[in-house]
Amino acid sequence: MSLYLNLNIKASLIKYLRTSLFILGFSALLSACATSPTGGQQTQYPPNGTAPVTGPSPDPATVKTPKTPKPKTPDVKPPEPKTPISKEGLTPAFMDAKDMTRVAIILPFSAKSGRLRAEANSMLLAAELALFSREDDNVLLIALDSRGTAEGAKQAARSAKKQGADVVLGPILASSVKASQKELRKPGTPMIAFSTDTSVAGNGVYLLSFPPEAEVARVTNFAAQAGASKFAYIGPDSVYGRRVLGAYRQQAAQTGGMINGVETYAGKDISVMQAPAQRLAAFYGTPAEIRAGKEPGYHAVMLPERGDALRSLAPLMSFYNEEVRSANVQFLGTGHWNHEDAAREPALNGGIFAGPDLEGKNAFNAQYDAVYGEEPSGLASLAYDALNIAAFIADGKPEERTEKLTDKSGFFGVDGLVQFSLDGKPKRGLAVYQIRNGRFRVIDAAPRSTDGAF
Repeated sequence: MSLYLNLNIKASLIKYLRTSLFILGFSALLSACATSPTGGQQTQYPPNGTAPVTGPSPDPATVKTPKTPKPKTPDVKPPEPKTPISKEGLTPAFMDAKDMTRVAIILPFSAKSGRLRAEANSMLLAAELALFSREDDNVLLIALDSRGTAEGAKQAARSAKKQGADVVLGPILASSVKASQKELRKPGTPMIAFSTDTSVAGNGVYLLSFPPEAEVARVTNFAAQAGASKFAYIGPDSVYGRRVLGAYRQQAAQTGGMINGVETYAGKDISVMQAPAQRLAAFYGTPAEIRAGKEPGYHAVMLPERGDALRSLAPLMSFYNEEVRSANVQFLGTGHWNHEDAAREPALNGGIFAGPDLEGKNAFNAQYDAVYGEEPSGLASLAYDALNIAAFIADGKPEERTEKLTDKSGFFGVDGLVQFSLDGKPKRGLAVYQIRNGRFRVIDAAPRSTDGAF
């Protein structure tokens, strides 16, 4: 049996949710933005230590303040559904006469991992928040537990199909997405999943996530436009590191540049980073060689780390070679840099990375906190956007859902612009951020329409 939005929320909301069988009102549909993409003036390479010209930021994604509905009969037990679960799905009594859209969301509510359980909780609350903000009332949200396993996801997908889901949101884990996909492929129910593993996209699965490949392509292309043509890499020999390096090689080649130095290491301790950092720093050229006019070994270096590992790695480059610093070399990062500890690291001052427009995300975070009294999880905004996308594509003929989902105009929501390719992979409209004196600054705004963005 599915969960109907019965996880922990404010006591003031629980009574209403039970009264209405947890079918909430909705917000304005995610719109495909029609404005032209905006970008700032490009900085010239190499950096000279001065602050580059900051481009105008895009208008923030508009998130309506949710209105907490008051139940008409708060102390009356809601009526039992007139119809049982069948292949047509559950039809609550008060929705019986409506042209109803069923959206299932598959999340690991009872996973062994406490982190996954917390993520699932927050994502469901975000999906509820999207329902609160909508103006129509014909969407039924069906929450199903994947248990954090492939078998659990498979059973949840079967339940979604049995209950007549028009669109399925989730799961999160790649293995769960694969298992669910097999169950939903035959009925042709679109799945908007949250995995960053692009290998599970396609055959009815569309990924609403931020794969590292998109971040790497955006920041590498920006550096190339600023004049960099020789790129270096130092990062972990891990699945994530190899994905970043592969995308880095591909994008550098597409810009007419070259990868001119690669160093990897195993582990997170500074001791395993020292020798690779020393070799890559030496490859840049000695201070005497650079002063004599020798061309440096590279113009930009990618450091796809986070947290303490990033703060250990970044200073090593200039420690082994004083020429390898932000005034001479452009440090590049991924979404892993999007954290306060990276902004506080002096060695990363001037470094750049790509990420979603934070204005829309900040507005969503504030709205979420105002309703639930807590901060949302990292993936909560994806569930919010996914619910709105699902409501849009399910409104109409079933055979038109794929065409609507892959429309070239894309969707603009809390996390900015996204366009789904026919192969199910997401194209993300990302901003370029620079670390300046402990803060993130937008130096190239995220596009607000797909016109020329991809």
